[in-house]
Amino acid sequence: MPIGALGGGNGLGSEPMAIVLGLSARSGMLFGNPGPFFYSQSFSLGGTQYGEPLRGYDEFSITPSGYDATAAEGASARRTSFGNAFFTGTAELGLRVNQSLYFDTFFEGGNVWGHPREFDPTRLFRSAGVGAALVSPLGPIGVDLGYGFDRLDLAGRPAPGWKLHFKLGQLF
Repeated sequence: MPIGALGGGNGLGSEPMAIVLGLSARSGMLFGNPGPFFYSQSFSLGGTQYGEPLRGYDEFSITPSGYDATAAEGASARRTSFGNAFFTGTAELGLRVNQSLYFDTFFEGGNVWGHPREFDPTRLFRSAGVGAALVSPLGPIGVDLGYGFDRLDLAGRPAPGWKLHFKLGQLF
C-alpha cells in the first residue's frame, strides 16, 4: 500500500518515488498423515528457495523440534524438517525508486509445528533485514540480507547472525 511519495515534478518522466508498506500473514495446517508424500504436503520453513520463506535463516532450519543448526552446514531436508502446521508474518517498508528498482526493510516471524494442535503463534523465530530488487522480464530479481535473532550454534547456545538470500519472484 502506498503511504507516501518523494520527489517528482511536472516534467516528462519525473515520476515520484513511492514509499510503500506491506503487511502479510500466512498459515497452513494439514490434518491427518501425509504418508510418503510429506515433502509435497507438509510444510518446511526457512530460507527463500524451498518451502515457506523466512529470511535470516537457512533452508529447512526451522523444524517442529526448533532450530536445526546443522542446516547452516548445508544439510539437506530430512523428514524431521517438515511439520503439519506453519505460520509466518511479515512487515515490509519499501521504496519504489522507479518501475524497475525497489529497496526495502523488513521484519518477519514464523514457526512450523508437527501437528495443528501444537500451533502457538507466541513462539516465533524472528528476523529483520534489508533488500533490493530489480524488476526484469523474468520477474523481480533480488537480494536480501536478513538477521536471524533466534539462531543457535551446534552446542545450542544463542548465535544470532546475518544470512544473504537471492530471490527470483515476488517482491512481497
